Amino acid sequence: KGPDGQDRLIPCSLLVNRYYRGESGYHKPCKPSLYRKGMTDEAIFHERLKTCELELLIEDYPLTGIFKSGLQINLCDGHAIHLHLNIDAEALAQHYGIKTDLLDLTVDKFVAAFFATTTYRNGKYYPIEPKEPEYGVIYIYIDESWGENDMYSKHMRVVGLQPFSRPGEQAGFVFRLGKKDDFRKKVLKKIKFRQDKDMSWLIFNYTNRANKLFPKGILEEKANAIINSKFYSVKAFEHCKARYYADVDNSILMGYLADLHININEQSPVKFSDTEKEKVVKDWNERGLEEFRKKVIFRMVMKI
Repeated sequence: KGPDGQDRLIPCSLLVNRYYRGESGYHKPCKPSLYRKGMTDEAIFHERLKTCELELLIEDYPLTGIFKSGLQINLCDGHAIHLHLNIDAEALAQHYGIKTDLLDLTVDKFVAAFFATTTYRNGKYYPIEPKEPEYGVIYIYIDESWGENDMYSKHMRVVGLQPFSRPGEQAGFVFRLGKKDDFRKKVLKKIKFRQDKDMSWLIFNYTNRANKLFPKGILEEKANAIINSKFYSVKAFEHCKARYYADVDNSILMGYLADLHININEQSPVKFSDTEKEKVVKDWNERGLEEFRKKVIFRMVMKI
């Protein structure tokens, strides 16, 4: 249970407080996608607007309500616990291709190795097959809690299992960085390595050619529709303004919209149909809940 009263399901790890990030190239500096080269103020606003639109969509997803209202998990000792699970829409936006100020971390070395030995082209990952020497990097990070009641530092949080399975398969955590921050300066260790075709293919095949880490699901198509949309809802715009631009004059945001050739409408660019919602609930009741329960392991811990 986090300080906000909501529960998190934390990916199991072999080493306590040890997190990994893999990158196929050594970037100086190491920044989240929102603050990389070429990201103007208008572009940053656009990505934040996409994030807010996706968050509204996730709120309308049937399993979101089920996760928040409570799930019963039976433990190996016969006791039952009721989980009211946190839904991390911002981290989900990051996982589904929207640029954020979050960096993805994992407790699974093979997940980090996958991202360190693949390249992303046209919506798919491919193993790196270097013809000339190329180098990747694995970062090792250790996090310390910020205060007595906090699970992690003020910059990091667990994503864990969500109504959409991708973050869970990637044993996901996220780390927030400011515009001027460089992740390289915050890590315990960075390991540079020379790319190798055979090793890239070994890791690629270990993840079932990326399918294990990127299971197909209903949110992928919806997120892509939001990413490529030329209009967004009034609700998303107001949500974006309140969260990120509360002290910014509205005329500046209108200028961003004009420069981006984006319109604000009453309707959202994408939604779940009644048929889709009914199928989600049906699948959850028939096998989804049972599969979910199988993934939950209860560990006894001592509070010192």
